[in-house]
Amino acid sequence: MKIQTLVISTLTCLTLTACSTTLTNLNAPVLLEQHKNIAVEPETQHNLARLIKQKDNCLIEFTGNFATGKATEYWLFKNDQLISAFTRVDAQVEDQSIVFDPKDPEKIKNFNALKNNFKASNLKQCENI
Repeated sequence: MKIQTLVISTLTCLTLTACSTTLTNLNAPVLLEQHKNIAVEPETQHNLARLIKQKDNCLIEFTGNFATGKATEYWLFKNDQLISAFTRVDAQVEDQSIVFDPKDPEKIKNFNALKNNFKASNLKQCENI
């Protein structure tokens, strides 16, 4: 009888742990795709572009290395619609953050150029989140 109680208790604990872990992981960001050294303007050394699916939107994170430091851009979007964008510059002279206007035609052009580096099937996962 004690062994049966022990087995049932152990199975119950494992089941509850599996459920709680699964629910937590459903909201965790998921890396869908990444590319190194894509062609961009201005030219960068050793850049990295990542497409990340989040709970309520998707994110393109682009990091470019320059001679004086690095810049990381964050492009948040949902259903092909740019929600917000900003950059963080880590340079020898200064560190700064710059918020982009998501309706600026030049920024939308840059956003679309970045998106073109990713597979359509992965971008489709950013729809109807």
